[in-house]
Amino acid sequence: MKGCTRCILPETFPGIEFDGNGVCSYCLNYEPVTVQGEEELEKVLASYRNKGGKYDCIVPISGGRDSAFVLHQMVRKYETRVLALTVDSGFITPEGVWNIERGTEILNVPHVWLRNQKRIEIAKRNVKIKFHGWLKKPSINTIVPVLNSGDKTMNLQMYRFAKENKIPLVMGGSIIGNSSFEQEHFKTGFLGVFPDERGIYSTSAKIKLLLLFGFEYLRSPYNFHIPILKEYLEGAGVYFFESLLKPKGVASLGFYDYIYWNEKEIESTITKELDWESASDATTTWRIDDSAYPLINYLYYKLVGITEHDEMYSKMIREGQISREEALKRCTADHESRMSTLMGIFEELEVPKEQVDEALEEYREKLLKKILGENHGNENADRPGYGLD
Repeated sequence: MKGCTRCILPETFPGIEFDGNGVCSYCLNYEPVTVQGEEELEKVLASYRNKGGKYDCIVPISGGRDSAFVLHQMVRKYETRVLALTVDSGFITPEGVWNIERGTEILNVPHVWLRNQKRIEIAKRNVKIKFHGWLKKPSINTIVPVLNSGDKTMNLQMYRFAKENKIPLVMGGSIIGNSSFEQEHFKTGFLGVFPDERGIYSTSAKIKLLLLFGFEYLRSPYNFHIPILKEYLEGAGVYFFESLLKPKGVASLGFYDYIYWNEKEIESTITKELDWESASDATTTWRIDDSAYPLINYLYYKLVGITEHDEMYSKMIREGQISREEALKRCTADHESRMSTLMGIFEELEVPKEQVDEALEEYREKLLKKILGENHGNENADRPGYGLD
């Protein structure tokens, strides 16, 4: 496939165009990451110190690298009175659980699990039903909604917990507030809808997504189950009206909106200071806490030859954190299937790998013809990946 000569994005990436030198439009239009800075963060934190009861803030922790680093910094560097909190979606990996328990133990930070076992059981059952339906009628647009059905109300649950316990601030890493590096524009890009560089969608984009996902929902009869409908409606309600549902008196901030995200610093700190561990079968340290992502990445890679890592490493190239050669090497390794983990996922979903691969192969031919045909034959289109199904 044709690819960018500056970053590593290929021609299957939605919305991409190339100039005469083979440089992609994402590189040509790129604006460097900016953050508000440590001084501003210190000012903000000062306004919340000793304003609540026992704690100054909640730090959500998932077992992943970004939340672990935020917890470490808030405790050790900024010396805030922290309560670590995890909303259990039912999809946290064993490595994630280890990192949560070990990190909070080393930092001597109190930790709370918010867990609804009935909700977890329903979510797992919904995933199985939806994925079997997806295999009957696959769509690149619905990979994430089908598989990543973790509790979409987790932020709201944390805000309410903070309110009930008189904690004035929730300081997030990639759960609340996103690192500008770890965005996934391509996942909605195949629908022709893109967030900004901070991962934020405009109101019109949200409405467009709601309509498009609503259409996708109606295309699969496997979605016509009350628990699945309830899950989608609840998630959509929070997505659109979280600011209205959020209790007053609780603020939420993104740590990486203030502090520049640096992968080497994050990995070095949490492995040395918190005994943090990655997954044994992964070459990346990203998303090792979420059990849905080995399969999500497998599906994207099999269909269009990219995963979220291509997008992240391309951003790191543009920021000067890694070279193009290193990015290619790392991405090649990351694309290798985590087969032992995947086989466990297939077993849990009660579907043989052969059935999955057969469905992907059949769909892939039509999908690539659509993507590459539009990218080559519609040079003036704003978003060449629009309308794929």
